[in-house]
Amino acid sequence: MSRKKTSGFTSRLKKRLTNHLKFILFDEAMFHEVFSLRLRPLNLVILLAVSAIFLIGGTILLIRYTPLKTYVITDDVPALRRQTALLLSEVDVLEKKLNDNEVYIDALRQAISGEIPAEKVKDSVYVDSMSKNARRHLKASAEDSVFRASVEKRQMESLQATGASSRGILSLSSPIRGAVISAAYNKSEDHLWTGLSAKPNTPIFAVYSGTIIYKDWTPSSGNVLIIEHNENLTSIYKNVGLVPKQVGDRVSQGELIATTGLGANASSDPVVHFELWINGRSVDPEDYINFGM
Repeated sequence: MSRKKTSGFTSRLKKRLTNHLKFILFDEAMFHEVFSLRLRPLNLVILLAVSAIFLIGGTILLIRYTPLKTYVITDDVPALRRQTALLLSEVDVLEKKLNDNEVYIDALRQAISGEIPAEKVKDSVYVDSMSKNARRHLKASAEDSVFRASVEKRQMESLQATGASSRGILSLSSPIRGAVISAAYNKSEDHLWTGLSAKPNTPIFAVYSGTIIYKDWTPSSGNVLIIEHNENLTSIYKNVGLVPKQVGDRVSQGELIATTGLGANASSDPVVHFELWINGRSVDPEDYINFGM
């Protein structure tokens, strides 16, 4: 009897799931069918089951592979905390090592430059973290600074001798013929140029043969032209007007390289700031050039 009841229920359920139903949207005002859909309950059940599977699977993947799992799976929180504490500890160690290295490098720089003696470096460096090899280098660097000072002194004397001899060797021509010196060179006041006043559009010539290495306009010095010559000589022309030459051009001594510009006002003549450098040191142009010629 129970078997018949089960069989009857199964057949009725199967019949209900396989029966064709029709879903209709009907417009009562217009008395016509707007939309209709034929379906079976079994198809609807399958659709809902597949949707549920995708929804559940997507939720699991989202929780498993995103930071959301920390809000859902509480078992991983202690492990994350331990990992965070370990990372913070490593960061602290790295910061301490970085600070130690910065202090050491600064002290080493001061010892090399002679600002502090090597025996006092231990007062500003973490001595316990320094190797014996590093300490030997510190001592050697301090000893080298004395030797370096004597070498620099000899080099300076050599440069001065070279500059003095250059006065008799170099034959430089005046950059502006007939110019008036409006401002003299004064190194003590950081006035490293000689002011040459001339009429507007007066030709400017190269004082020596060389190569143009710089040409540009600056707000403070206007058009600037720099020529690199032999004998470690460099000439600089500031506040010039028209510059027909380009960077990389070779020029000969006395060749036209620019013209003077305009004065600050209608009643004043333009002033070219002329600088002369030998062996990387600024020198007085009047010691090498006769501007009256």
